[in-house]
Amino acid sequence: MSSDPAAATLRQRKFMEAALSAASGKAPQLEPAGPGAATGFAGAASKIPPHHTLTSLSITHVQFVQGDLVSEFLAYVTLSPMALVCTFVSVILITRDMKPAVMFAGQLANEAVNQMLKRLVKEARPTEYLGDGYGMPSSHSQFMAYFATYTILLLNRRGVVPGDTISHVASVLVVVWAALVVYSRVHLYYHTWQQVVAGTICGTMFALGYYFFANKFLRSTGLFEWFVDHPWARAVHVRDTYSIPDLATFDWEMWQQYRKLGQGKND
Repeated sequence: MSSDPAAATLRQRKFMEAALSAASGKAPQLEPAGPGAATGFAGAASKIPPHHTLTSLSITHVQFVQGDLVSEFLAYVTLSPMALVCTFVSVILITRDMKPAVMFAGQLANEAVNQMLKRLVKEARPTEYLGDGYGMPSSHSQFMAYFATYTILLLNRRGVVPGDTISHVASVLVVVWAALVVYSRVHLYYHTWQQVVAGTICGTMFALGYYFFANKFLRSTGLFEWFVDHPWARAVHVRDTYSIPDLATFDWEMWQQYRKLGQGKND
């Protein structure tokens, strides 16, 4: 196949013309590339559904002003929720830890609440050609507000030693990250300020309520202890590190002990 860009563009244009002709019921005007090529090409084009019956999966589709570097940067930033979902799944599968799993379960519940609120309020987006569905409250803003709030609670309660500089720096960084995502939704014209503010408030309130419900009430019932002791959970080495005050130091010390044991065997 030729790698000439002009030839590739021409082939694409002819294919689209054939598809549109097939959808409208007109015979496509194609130039045969060889014996029998026109018949095969037209047959393939005729199998393409009419364009008005097609839709797109716009999970990662973001539009921005061409040539605007700020808009292009924010277009990448606004994809943060998708990156976080992939990160959640990866961390849970690798560590098999209840702590991120509980947080991710709340993240999914928060998204479900957002979808219910959108269908209840039924407020349109600023434009009809950017984004699908309703705009109030902003799901990206609610997603990031939940993530930032829950992360800060973990960092300052159970994740690290109280007063540790790293926890404060990480808290500031996660707030800045969430704020950039919230601002990107307005800058890229996907939401109004009212919609992103509403999303931020909803995400923050849900994170506060869910954190204390899951980590104070549910833990007090012994549900998590029962789960990690279940034979199926033990078979895949599920653990719950929420009660460890400084997980980073704990893991580091365990690694040092394992390292010394390995050196002793080598000696």
